[in-house]
Amino acid sequence: MTGLREQWLDLPAGRFRVLAREGQGAPIVFLHGLTATAEAWRPTIERLPVPAPPVFAFDQRGHGHSPKPASGYAVRDYVNDLLAVCAALSLERPHLVGHSMGGRVAIVAAARYPSRFRSVAIVDIGPEAWRANWVETHEGLDALPDRYPTLDAAVEAVMPRRLPEGPGAPRPGELRAVAAGRFAVEPGGSARWRADHAALKQAVQIHRSRDYWRDWERISIPALLIRGERSRELRPRIADEMRRRNPRVHFEEVPGVGHNIPLFAPGVLARLLTRSWRGAD
Repeated sequence: MTGLREQWLDLPAGRFRVLAREGQGAPIVFLHGLTATAEAWRPTIERLPVPAPPVFAFDQRGHGHSPKPASGYAVRDYVNDLLAVCAALSLERPHLVGHSMGGRVAIVAAARYPSRFRSVAIVDIGPEAWRANWVETHEGLDALPDRYPTLDAAVEAVMPRRLPEGPGAPRPGELRAVAAGRFAVEPGGSARWRADHAALKQAVQIHRSRDYWRDWERISIPALLIRGERSRELRPRIADEMRRRNPRVHFEEVPGVGHNIPLFAPGVLARLLTRSWRGAD
């Protein structure tokens, strides 16, 4: 078992939920992607080698149990939350890992606050502006029902149709637990999204309406970029451009996997991250 415990932090932006586990060595902070919660990192954390480092994953604003203000969804707002979480937990130069939206936050945080982090890993996201991406995401969010008749129905709706296989792949029960974390059960038994979809739409439109190439080029701390071979989110030409414009960043590609590497290849991801942390310490 991961041994993750739930705790709450009262920060300038509100009350944030954190999943944490004690360990040995430099701490790790995990940032989830759009629509997800801190639970998205459970399968990866489960597969870290023993003795494992102390780990922290928190629900970012607009998501899970954390604050959902009417506005304030620029990347700088997410970075400020990250810095506030690290300060509240007294984390000194943690390793930083971000997937998708969290990866963009990690790019900016690592570029602008290099003394605050030991290393950074960006999982399957690029720094480019991309209008078609946020338009498609808006359409997908608009197509989702507000609630489902039961939690089981909600989980079935978001579970992948084809479960990953092979060494290090997540177990079905793990995927169901991650999916269930995205919903709150109402007194009558129905399940509603914990995320505020209006907030998610704001976030993706703001983040994808400008590029962060300058931040990407400025990353100087030990850095790792991980792409899923079949990803449609981090396109091959963008990954190639990222490598060209910041050759200091180490690049890895996970074969046979799309965008959601933390859920579909947590074992591989845990190995790549562990190797990068050892090189940064």
